[in-house]
Amino acid sequence: YIIFDEAGVYMKKLKSILAMLLCFLLFTITACSEQIDNENIIATVDGKAISKSEYMLYLYEATRDFNEIGGNDIWETDFDGQSAENVVKERAFITMVHVKVTVDKASKYKVSLSDKDKSEAKQEGDTELASMTEEQKNIISISQQDIYRIMEDTSLYRKVVEAVTKDYQLSEADFNAYFEKNKEAQRTAYTQYTISTILIPDQQIAQQISQRLKQGEEFQSLFQTYEMNSQNEGFVETIQAYKDRLDTVFNIDFNFEQGQITDPISTEEGYFIIHIDQKSIPDDVQLKELIKAEYEASMKQQVFTDELNQWIADTEIERNDTVWNTIEMIP
Repeated sequence: YIIFDEAGVYMKKLKSILAMLLCFLLFTITACSEQIDNENIIATVDGKAISKSEYMLYLYEATRDFNEIGGNDIWETDFDGQSAENVVKERAFITMVHVKVTVDKASKYKVSLSDKDKSEAKQEGDTELASMTEEQKNIISISQQDIYRIMEDTSLYRKVVEAVTKDYQLSEADFNAYFEKNKEAQRTAYTQYTISTILIPDQQIAQQISQRLKQGEEFQSLFQTYEMNSQNEGFVETIQAYKDRLDTVFNIDFNFEQGQITDPISTEEGYFIIHIDQKSIPDDVQLKELIKAEYEASMKQQVFTDELNQWIADTEIERNDTVWNTIEMIP
């Protein structure tokens, strides 16, 4: 039984930073091919060197993030004249710089990592390493200790964000005005579905199963009686999620009624057949509670973004274009 929360599922700390930076914060990057005469250094932030391997770890996570958001098709997308690869490379670089600049403010806000924080960072580093293929490890070429340090940086980053935004006070008047303006669109997004899904590799078999389900057969009993060979094995899952999450997962406008059975939905994994077990539309009280947390998080993020922009403006950022121009995507 799978439950997706508002932000999705299985988000790592490093990925959560990518998600928080929803738009590019502009800052000036000085090209410095001659000033940084080191093929292992991709940039400096206020004179402090950042290795190419560290950047490659950020690129690895940004690439995974894009793949999970849009699948393979996202790499064919044009982003206002930029290729998806260039967007991912720049986002990874900007995220890395933001983390570096923010972590440098830890002493100002009197935040540090506990032994527990460091132990958790180490565990996350081990998980990150375990997620890589041997080819990816060779391309990233980063030491285990450096991965642990980067995971500690991401943990410290979040602590600084919390310190910067701790005094934020929600304006009830502003929130109520926002709620009244956006509640119907948000009601649709926060409509919660409980669904049963079958994933079938073969389109023809998926069509046959869909028809039999629509004729009244039960999901589980159908799979007990339907003969499948090893190449066409299916499985049943129950998922609970909001509409906006399901829109993304299945790449459709997920607008179905309780009891409805869908036609096969084509995805990269195969063909999904979905039964709508339950559909729950939130009332105003429920919706307000859901939106309030999201609104407050957004306002806090804006408070932090304003502070970060000022830090960035006061920071000298230099990128080694000789190294930058050799960067290739991680498969």
